[in-house]
Amino acid sequence: MAHYLISASPIPGHVMPLLHVGADLRERGHRVTVLTGAEHEDAVLERGLAALELPDAARPKRDDSGLRALPGLLDRWYRGRAEMRSVFIEPLAAQYWSLRKALQRDHFDAVLCDVAFTGALPLLTGHRPRPWILVCGVGPLTLSSADAPPFGTAWAPRSNTNYEPMTWVTHRVLFGDVRADLNAALAAVGAPPSPVFLTDWPVLADRLLQFTVPSLEYPRSDLPANVSYTGPVIPKPAAQKQGLPWDPAGESRTVVHVSQGTWDNDDLDALVVPTVEALADREDLLVVATTGREGRTTLPGPVPANARITDFLPYAELLPHVDVMITNGGYGGVHQALSHGIPLIVAGGSADKPEVAARVGYARAGINLGTSRPDRAEIVGALDAVLGTGAYRAAARRLSREIRGENAFDRIAETLAGLAVPQRPGEQAARSGTLVG
Repeated sequence: MAHYLISASPIPGHVMPLLHVGADLRERGHRVTVLTGAEHEDAVLERGLAALELPDAARPKRDDSGLRALPGLLDRWYRGRAEMRSVFIEPLAAQYWSLRKALQRDHFDAVLCDVAFTGALPLLTGHRPRPWILVCGVGPLTLSSADAPPFGTAWAPRSNTNYEPMTWVTHRVLFGDVRADLNAALAAVGAPPSPVFLTDWPVLADRLLQFTVPSLEYPRSDLPANVSYTGPVIPKPAAQKQGLPWDPAGESRTVVHVSQGTWDNDDLDALVVPTVEALADREDLLVVATTGREGRTTLPGPVPANARITDFLPYAELLPHVDVMITNGGYGGVHQALSHGIPLIVAGGSADKPEVAARVGYARAGINLGTSRPDRAEIVGALDAVLGTGAYRAAARRLSREIRGENAFDRIAETLAGLAVPQRPGEQAARSGTLVG
């Protein structure tokens, strides 16, 4: 029996996949401890896992910098810089000290952390013996490649294009201050500078477990050897069904699901409200909207006759009855929809969501609206295109077959079991399960 430490930045879409992984590892007979925000403690304990609490300083802060009026790439540049600081750099020190404390008080065979948990980075740039460290790709692959535009541009790659010069300018010029801020944060905890740019830090880990399938990522001839595609982490169905707000057995209309996920849902006027309003007069549709906030089961104004509004619905129950999903691009929700062969309409705006939208468009499994706040005409036009063009559904079904051919839980367990034997020179020291010094 091994003892694993899961370190998760307290963002719902990052925590929940790792809790599903932790629960599976526990079912396989291992001990699992979870280091994350206090608001997730109940979810940790419900799964039979041990809980350690991150301090408030280790929490990523939402950054609504009032930049919506800026045009496309300028907005993405300003917003990207702000999010890199607030999500990755500012929490680093508090995450590191919490992780270090956990490693000094107990023995862990490996640490699994999400891509936003940069508190693990000082362990990777230092030379002390440490446990194995595996980064879990709960969002799109952030690593630089000669074959793909820099992460954050949300551009799909063009064939026969070398993106190394663009990446150099992006990292060294456009985001040079981010590099300096990261190294200052590392210096503050006594760690050497990072040898790579912020978005490339997972390449330093012993393994990067990317929770997707190759067809929903860009082809890369230079994919690092430590990267494994595990397939998405799909939650196991609950033993007791919650029930749906309509009777699927008697429903002949096309079912459209709209959601802004569990993070970017403060302002439902961005996507949920305009979708419900835009489709209100469509007698051929049933629109099922989830708000993503417990207890929020209404929207401003009257609810159209063809709409159902609720806070949450288990995707294992909902998605088998959905024909099209309109989403702001949450990584987990997109993969769950595609696992059912559901084509997507994606309106990604913040964090990594534009990158998710770009990948959906690249895979031709849906439409990338290119904005987080589409107007009614854009929503209706995209929906009619998806419903009227079989190619989107065909691509989504191809991805469904690929996703269903993988079992992320098995792949992760196999990877952890394989760490018992050193794979390359220098890894023997990394197998010390207690942090020294």
